[in-house]
Amino acid sequence: MITVEPFKPEHMIGIEKSDIDTEMLMFLDDLDARAETYAMAGPATTILRGEDVLAVGGVIQFWKGVGEAWMMVSPKGRGKGLFLYRYMKDFLDVCFEEYGFHRIQTSVVYGFDEAHKCIMRLGFVPESMMVHYGPRKENFVRYVRL
Repeated sequence: MITVEPFKPEHMIGIEKSDIDTEMLMFLDDLDARAETYAMAGPATTILRGEDVLAVGGVIQFWKGVGEAWMMVSPKGRGKGLFLYRYMKDFLDVCFEEYGFHRIQTSVVYGFDEAHKCIMRLGFVPESMMVHYGPRKENFVRYVRL
């Protein structure tokens, strides 16, 4: 059975580094500290099947009304794409309606076509190309949902 609960740092830690495409998510060197930060930085959620973490995600609030969306999907979650999409769309709607966001942005490394399609289905639109933004000078596309 799939359940949803508030995000806890141990949920992210449950997604092993080897489970994630480190070429796409290069921030994993300090995963424990990042999980703690994400748990305190804004609304966040975890989608589980039994004890297995399917996905974690949330919105880091920069200042009142503006946040950065983040999400990590485990290999076990990749087979549940439609459910994850529906839940994340609802979660983002709640962020606007109940948490008072007027702008949520996110960035996706250029060329990661699956992520670009998913982000746009969630209602984000491309805003700009961020040249040499990544730690290895990768280009990223900045998306926004207002």
